[in-house]
Amino acid sequence: MEAATARVVALVDMDCFYVQVEQRLRPELRKKPVVVAQYKTWKGGGIIAVSYEARAFGVSRNMFANDAKKLCADLQIARVREAHGKADLSKYREASVEVMEIMSRFAVVERASIDEVYIDLSDSVRKRIQEMAGRIIPEEALKSTFVHGYPHLQPTEEQNTTKEDLRRLGVQHWLDSLHFGDLRSPELQLTVGAIIVEEMRAAVEEETTFQCSAGISHNKILAKLSCGLNKPNRQTILPQSSVPALFSQLPIGKM
Repeated sequence: MEAATARVVALVDMDCFYVQVEQRLRPELRKKPVVVAQYKTWKGGGIIAVSYEARAFGVSRNMFANDAKKLCADLQIARVREAHGKADLSKYREASVEVMEIMSRFAVVERASIDEVYIDLSDSVRKRIQEMAGRIIPEEALKSTFVHGYPHLQPTEEQNTTKEDLRRLGVQHWLDSLHFGDLRSPELQLTVGAIIVEEMRAAVEEETTFQCSAGISHNKILAKLSCGLNKPNRQTILPQSSVPALFSQLPIGKM
C-alpha cells in the first residue's frame, strides 16, 4: 500500500483545446456552439473538437460538419488550415507549448498529447508540506476541486442540493478528515497536490485564457480516470479509499 501511494500524479486536460485556440483568435466565438473541422471536400469536413455549447445539441467528434449543422443551425465552424494538402496544426502546437511552459514552473511535466500532460507532483508536494509546517488548509484553496467519494452521505432530492453544494460539502468533509501533523499522509499529499494544480490552472488561464480540467491521484491511470469525472474547468482528487467504488461503477470501456 505504501508503494501504491508513494507518488502524487496529475493529468491535466485542456477543455476543448482546439476550440479554445480558435476562440482566442476570434473572441466573437466564445460562449457559442463551435466546432473545429478539417478537410471540407466531403460533407463539410470531419469534426475534431466540439465546444460544450455544441455538445448540448448532440454534436460530437468524428461527425461531419454538414451533419452537425442539421443538429444545430447556429453552429459556428472553425477550420484547420491546410498546407500542401495536409492539415496544418501549427497554431495548436504553438498554443500547447505556451501551456507546457507555464505548467513546468510548478512541477515535472510529461506531454501525453497536444492537449494533455502528466505531472509528477511528488517532490513539489513534499516541499510544500514542509513549508506549511502543519498549518490547516482552508477550503478556499480548493475552490474548483471535487473529492471523489465525498461527501459519503448524499443529500435527498428534497434538499434541492446543487452539484456545487455537493462539491463544497465533499471538500469540507475531506479536509475535516485530514491529519495535518502527519507529513507522510497520502491524503494530505493528494490535497497539497490539488492546491498546486489549482494554482497551475489559474496561471494557465490568466496568461493564455485557456481553461483546463485535472485529475489528482497516485498514478497515471487513476489521474487520467479522475480527470474526466467533473469537466469542464474543474479538478478531482481520487484517493486510494475511493478507487474500489469507482471501479465498481466504471464501464470497462472507460479503462
